[in-house]
Amino acid sequence: MSAIVSCMLFIAAYYFAYLPEVTKVRDYEQQAMDAQQKLAVLQKQAELDKQQAALKQQTPVQATLLVDSKPSGANVTIGNEHPQTPAKVTDLTPGTVTVLIQADGYEDYQQEVTVNAGKPLDMGTIELVPKAGSLSLTSPQDNVTFTLTGPGGYNYSDQIPANLSNLKPGDYQLLAVQEGWKLPPIALTIHDKENVQKVIKFPYANAMITSVPPGATVRNGRTVLGQTPFSLTQQRPGTLNLSVDLPPYTTQRFALELPEFGNVTKSLTLHQDRNFIAACGLPMIWVPDGFWAGKYLMPQSEFEVVAGYNPSTYRRSNLPIDSITWEDATAFCKKLTEYERQAGKLPAGFHYSLPTETQWSELCADANIDLAAMSRNGTTLSSTQEVGYSEPNKYGIFDTLGNLWEWCLDTDAQGNHSLRGGSWLSSPDNFPSPDTRNTAPPKYTDRFTGFRVVLVPD
Repeated sequence: MSAIVSCMLFIAAYYFAYLPEVTKVRDYEQQAMDAQQKLAVLQKQAELDKQQAALKQQTPVQATLLVDSKPSGANVTIGNEHPQTPAKVTDLTPGTVTVLIQADGYEDYQQEVTVNAGKPLDMGTIELVPKAGSLSLTSPQDNVTFTLTGPGGYNYSDQIPANLSNLKPGDYQLLAVQEGWKLPPIALTIHDKENVQKVIKFPYANAMITSVPPGATVRNGRTVLGQTPFSLTQQRPGTLNLSVDLPPYTTQRFALELPEFGNVTKSLTLHQDRNFIAACGLPMIWVPDGFWAGKYLMPQSEFEVVAGYNPSTYRRSNLPIDSITWEDATAFCKKLTEYERQAGKLPAGFHYSLPTETQWSELCADANIDLAAMSRNGTTLSSTQEVGYSEPNKYGIFDTLGNLWEWCLDTDAQGNHSLRGGSWLSSPDNFPSPDTRNTAPPKYTDRFTGFRVVLVPD
């Protein structure tokens, strides 16, 4: 027992004497191991830092560029980058870069800029310049207007001469007008930075009309143009139906062809026929059927010379006699016969009379009803018109249609007399053709009725 106790006491004494030293050794060993581990971690971190520093030296820092355009949606080219505005381009290598901006219908924009790492470069909004050309219009003629249409609904009207700028390149169409005459559409192409010059010239023609002898009256329809020699300028191409008359020569009617930009000369030799001027001053025209007819409805001035009075409602010397009865018209014919016989101007075997309907139809000939002194197209005449209002027919006789109804010699079973030709109040509604006729008793009179004399065989 004592031995056991002694052993235990020995162990206790050993524990208390040597165990603290062992513990301290172990603590030192653990601390050393911890220090070695920390050193290894620090060495590894240092190596990583070194590697990262080397990597930073190999890979430069990237730059960023911002750019917009007006209009937006333009294509941007920066190196291999191709965005559309508004654009943000990153990962650019710091330094100088070329920026190219392109859009349809606009000039290319190109600029070199310097980009730096760290701070983005904002170029702002680049206003693109539209592509444009110009057009200059001139004309040797006056009062020429135009309308120009083109891309994007372009539409512009003005007067020539004109200079148009900032035109979008493309195909255009020009319509030119002068006093109602429209040329066929003209196609034009406008190119960028180019000026198109266009001369607008209407293909007018000119004509010279001469006659032997000179001094003949030139007419277009019922319009008197002038006397020969007569120059026609600025005439539209086409056909002019003209007449030339100079009493006592035969009236000549002809078609004058005017080509584009043409210069035409028409020479006429007038031939004297059996036409003559009566002593009272009335021109008489020979009709091939064998009689003469008054060139005009009986004018008031010539009527008054013979009759000594004037029954007309509308008074003026060159207006035709109106408001005359059949009886007074036939009485005037008898008086005129005697007047001309005494003056020595009456052809032998002839006397003055009203025409028969057959004679009237012949002397009416090819009179143009469209140019007669009648009311039409919403315009109502208010009175008679001067004699010679219409164009002459093929015989050179005026106003067989319109102006005044003309008494004829014929009498029907009721004692009424024929009236032919219509009046200034007639219209297509009540006078549809030259064959239209009317009748009235011998004492009838109104402001729509007059007469024309003929010189017929006894």
